[in-house]
Amino acid sequence: MAIDDLVQTIVQEVLKRLQSASAREKVLILAREDDLKVAPVLQHLGKNEEAVFWDTTDAGFIPSRTIIPFLSCSQMADLAQGRSTGPLLKKVLDLLLAGEAVEVFEFEYRQYEKTAPRALYQLYATYEEVLRGYGLQRMAAESKNSARLSRRLVTERDIIEAHQQGISVLHVLSDAQVTPLALDCAREKGIQLQKSER
Repeated sequence: MAIDDLVQTIVQEVLKRLQSASAREKVLILAREDDLKVAPVLQHLGKNEEAVFWDTTDAGFIPSRTIIPFLSCSQMADLAQGRSTGPLLKKVLDLLLAGEAVEVFEFEYRQYEKTAPRALYQLYATYEEVLRGYGLQRMAAESKNSARLSRRLVTERDIIEAHQQGISVLHVLSDAQVTPLALDCAREKGIQLQKSER
């Protein structure tokens, strides 16, 4: 009897470990584990999420989410035009063509918000919009309840859309005109408008 009890205990322990391992959602990170851009992404993953890196996973792996830590300006331009240069962008493009969503933790162009000419910065903002239409979006955990609006005229519709997205702080251009209805709507919805210099 002691051997039967031992076997049953071992089987229960193995099953428990298998169940706890499978309870965590696997998140595919499109980078190497030693890439410096990975650390901030890992800090934003949920407690029930486990990172799996694209260079160490098998072909049959189905992730709950796919995240690319950093998308450079040139990578954005290529993807926006449906081009893939290199294995990383090929993987991203393959996922998008298959209807899979891909999240981006950081877009390089946003680092140049204060220094880039407005037209150039707006070009990359347009690329981001195009990529959003393809299924490539900013990482949800990265959002800090704030957003940036690059329009010169801020309307009530902009405020309503921000409110629907859960945004509490809306950064607008320093020279943007805000309509009176937009101001009233922002007060009513509890959205703070901040003018930023560019």
